[in-house]
Amino acid sequence: MIHALYRSSAAVNRKNRPGFFDKETALASFLRAAREAGPAVEVVFLNDGPLPGRVAGWMREAGEVVEAAGLGNSGSYRRALAEALARDWPETDLVYLVEDDYLHLPPALSILAEASTEIPRASYFTLYDHPDRYRRADDADRGRTRMFLGGGRHWRSVESTCLTYAARLGALRRDAWIHRWKSRGTVPLDRDIWRAVQGLARYRWRFPRRLLVSPLPSLATHLEREHLAPGVDWAEAAAEARAWMEANLG
Repeated sequence: MIHALYRSSAAVNRKNRPGFFDKETALASFLRAAREAGPAVEVVFLNDGPLPGRVAGWMREAGEVVEAAGLGNSGSYRRALAEALARDWPETDLVYLVEDDYLHLPPALSILAEASTEIPRASYFTLYDHPDRYRRADDADRGRTRMFLGGGRHWRSVESTCLTYAARLGALRRDAWIHRWKSRGTVPLDRDIWRAVQGLARYRWRFPRRLLVSPLPSLATHLEREHLAPGVDWAEAAAEARAWMEANLG
C-alpha cells in the first residue's frame, strides 16, 4: 500500500520554470498516476493556503484534504511528517511525500509499488533521476552506485534527492528525528537529510545506513528548467497530462 501525502501551496515561487510548468498539470499527472495504480494508493492532500476551486474539487474527489495555511516550506514538510507518523498505517507500507511542482509519468506509482516489493533492501525511493548525479563531483559516495531491478526498471543507489520521495513507514518512524532536525530552518536541508539517513560523509558514525534508490529512466521530474530529469520528453509528458486532465477532470 502507498499512502501519498501531497503538499500543495497557493503560492508559486520564482524558480526558473520550464514553459510548460503549471501546478494544475503537475497535480493532474499525479492524479493520473494514482488512478493507474488503483486501490494500492490512497491520498491525503495537505494544503498550505486556499487553492483554485476546480483544483480543490479534484482533491476532494481523490482523497482526504487537510487544510493547514501559513506553514511555509519547512513547516509544511514537518506537518506532512507528523501526519504520516500519526496514522495507524502498517510499518511495511510506503509513505510517498509529494511536492506540488513535480510532473509524474502515468506508470510512476504502479512501478513504485512493484519496486518496493522487489527491492527489499531499499528503505527510501525517489522517482526522480536527478541530473546532479551526472554533473556533480562532490557526492559523498564518490560516484559509486549499486544497481537493482524492480518494476521492470533499473534502479540505482543515489547519494541524495529532493523532498519528494517514498519511504517505508517503519524506517521513516525511526529516522523522523533526522528529518525534523534538518528541517528546523526556513528551508529543509534535503542533502543533509539524505546523507544522514544513509550514514554518508560526516554522518558515517552513529547514524542509520539506509538505502535510497532512483529509477533509470526517471518516472517523475522536478519542474525547474535546469533540473529536469534526463532521457524523457517532459514537454510532451506535460501536454499528455493536460489532455488527460481536460478529458477526465474537467
